[in-house]
Amino acid sequence: AAFVHRPEKGIFKLDLGKNASSNPESPFLENSAGVQIMAVSPQGTFLLTWERAKEGETPNMKVWNTQTGEYVIGFRQKGLSREAWPYVQWTNDEKFAFLLATNEVRVYPGTFPESAETRFVDKMRIPGITSMSVPSDSKGTAKILFTSFCPKDKNKPARASLYEYPSKTPVAGNATYPALLSKSLFQAEEMKVHWSPRGDSALIALQTTVDT
Repeated sequence: AAFVHRPEKGIFKLDLGKNASSNPESPFLENSAGVQIMAVSPQGTFLLTWERAKEGETPNMKVWNTQTGEYVIGFRQKGLSREAWPYVQWTNDEKFAFLLATNEVRVYPGTFPESAETRFVDKMRIPGITSMSVPSDSKGTAKILFTSFCPKDKNKPARASLYEYPSKTPVAGNATYPALLSKSLFQAEEMKVHWSPRGDSALIALQTTVDT
């Protein structure tokens, strides 16, 4: 199946094995006309969408069940950075879902059971983090690795770090989550990550703005 957003109508689920004439006339996801960007979980179980935040505390970043179209859980995410998207990333087996938040990454059960009461089961404090990458296609390794990018801050250079979850090093209280390795980057403004097929090594591509 394919998920298609039609302006002013919403997100439709199209069966690629059928003729276009049999495609549905009503949206698969309710109230999805305002969606601006979406992403699918590694196993295709969930669809993550984002739309502009409205007044109040109504969630504008939502997780949907791709089989039923049911709303699973939502989060409040006012701004959108395409370098940081998607803000929710699942591990390859969808056992865990990592949510990028301010100065931390929150860990949820990957299926978000009983969404009304779902709370994160763990959190990793990473001051300054603006983007992360979880290897969603990894196969053949039991380790859960992920990267973070922290841009330049005052006199501190940008920083790229690699982590393992859960950490083998005990983390006490609100201490910074320990990295397996970390690298200072003196002219980097953005970072993209390309994972190996096994998900056990990462190649980082850096970008910076150059005046011409």
